[in-house]
Amino acid sequence: MTLFGLSVSTAMAAAPVNDNFVNASVINLNALPFGGTVDITLATTESGEGFSCSYSYQTIWYKFAPAADTWLSANASGGTQSGGVTVYRDTGSGLYGLVSMGCSSYGGSAIFLARAGTTCYLQGLAPCCGVSGTLRVNLARVPAPVPTASFNSYPSDPSTFETVQFYDNSSDPGQVGIWSRAWDFGDGATDTTYGPVHRYAADGSYTVQLTITTYDGRTASTSQTVVVKTHDVAITRFKTPTSAAAGQTRQISVGLVNARYPETVRVELFRSSVGGYSGFESIGTEMQSVPVRASNRTTDFDFNYTFTGDDASTGKLTFKAVATVLTGRDALSADNEAISSPTKVSRSGARGVADIITPTGRSVTSRTEEPGNETAAPMREVQLALLRVAPNPATAGVDLLVRLSLPTDGGATLQVLDVAGRVMAERDLGPLGRGIHQERVSWERRPAAGIYWVRLTQGGKSVSAKVGILR
Repeated sequence: MTLFGLSVSTAMAAAPVNDNFVNASVINLNALPFGGTVDITLATTESGEGFSCSYSYQTIWYKFAPAADTWLSANASGGTQSGGVTVYRDTGSGLYGLVSMGCSSYGGSAIFLARAGTTCYLQGLAPCCGVSGTLRVNLARVPAPVPTASFNSYPSDPSTFETVQFYDNSSDPGQVGIWSRAWDFGDGATDTTYGPVHRYAADGSYTVQLTITTYDGRTASTSQTVVVKTHDVAITRFKTPTSAAAGQTRQISVGLVNARYPETVRVELFRSSVGGYSGFESIGTEMQSVPVRASNRTTDFDFNYTFTGDDASTGKLTFKAVATVLTGRDALSADNEAISSPTKVSRSGARGVADIITPTGRSVTSRTEEPGNETAAPMREVQLALLRVAPNPATAGVDLLVRLSLPTDGGATLQVLDVAGRVMAERDLGPLGRGIHQERVSWERRPAAGIYWVRLTQGGKSVSAKVGILR
């Protein structure tokens, strides 16, 4: 005869004796481990059979009744076909009243707790769909499996301004299930829910521990360290001109306060644009260290912007500043953005001016041709020079603003030296290009009152300027 396209001899043309649920073979639990091998070529399935982990056209059945609570492991491997198993608890209602206790896919094992006084059924499933050969079902005692305690949390970098969401990812390989959870958040607070939330009152490292207990009393614990660090800078001052004329270069200053940790911050400056998606276009960036300062003292990011003929045609220009903390996630990003009041822009009658923003966000200007002008005025030759140091004299510890010019791109340094030649402050100007720039220099050590030298070096040449420091 032929079955599923395979030739089967008449001698083999018989279904297994335990093909049906009511004819399940009995397993003697006193003789474990058990292994039963049958030919499943002509095995079938019955109406009402369940399929928990995998589906099959061919199944066989076993049953057993433990006298005491027993941990067992079942699988369907070792025959010519590797299949799966499903374990059921009998409720007395036959095939339709079976309750699944665990299952495994092909080649895997199902570990389960067989309770005393219950009748359990073991369903062996051949690979889908329609195969010939043998299927071996195995059953053995095993130690009680240890549950796996696991959790994760969000965000991974919390601050004191926000709650931390914890998620229990624990599992029970014994498939009995987790009955209870005990959370210890490391700051004296606890919880017993599946997915608790918790807010820490202070920055620090906290050891969070989760202990789980299964319905049959097995336990497991795990712990993780949650680091709470609140990064928070804010734009508190945004100084822009109230009015300007085309061709004028004006300073725009963005002041940031920081009262927590020294941070590296990038400030990006935007100007309003007509027809743009966001209404603004980027015109420059500056990155620098923002130290912790008391009394709401600001660290200033200064830009120079040259107003254009297009600005004057519009009649007004609005600026936007966005501060981004590069050393962490700002916990309150809403105050990292500021939009200025509009600057009124008029025509001056001068040739048009194009603004050129350097990599640090400051601008140099070049004259461009406007309609009606035959030629454009050439850009003035740029030399290595210190154009201005401010304030001068300065109070000890106050940052210096140095306006300078570079004749070539890159490879420049700016230093402040005492009279003995010791470096008191230094800044690498590598990203800067040819042109006029304004740079901020912060002291590496607090200077004493006296005379100091600001030195600019590029291409083996140096220029210096004096600066006085007051007490």
